[in-house]
Amino acid sequence: MKKWISAIVVLIAVIIIGTIVYENVSSPPVGVNQGEQAPEFELPDLDGENLSLSDFEGDFVVLNLWASWCEPCIREFPVLDQVHETYESDGVNVVAVNMTTTERRPEDAMEFLDENPVTMPIAFDEDGEFADVYPPTDGMPTTYFINEEGIVVDVHHGELTEDMLEDRLQPFL
Repeated sequence: MKKWISAIVVLIAVIIIGTIVYENVSSPPVGVNQGEQAPEFELPDLDGENLSLSDFEGDFVVLNLWASWCEPCIREFPVLDQVHETYESDGVNVVAVNMTTTERRPEDAMEFLDENPVTMPIAFDEDGEFADVYPPTDGMPTTYFINEEGIVVDVHHGELTEDMLEDRLQPFL
């Protein structure tokens, strides 16, 4: 009888462990993933007007998540702005979303932008709802590449260099 009870306990344990392993291996990563439709968002911009993904319908969008305290974000910021200026007429828009809820002080992002003016559109995730949909799961910066049909064609975690951006954009130009 003890052997049967032991066997049943082991079987139950194997089933539970197997289920946990299966769920962790088969579950897609958290957030928006490559190949998925990019979720719509509406966020305030520098002027307090609403900026949304649908504002760029039919264009290729480089959606960058950043914060003023993030050193890699600061280093890639001028590169992103240059790409926006270079390719905007070709239908490529870089949109930088400040993850405002991660800032030490809400005004830090504006102070950074005053010292580092850019031409690319800037939006602010003031309440964290954008981060719930587009989470910077591996830290910041995180950049989503969204094609003209609104499909996420690439996600990059970490700093992007000019060469990396060019390589990712070339197939879509």
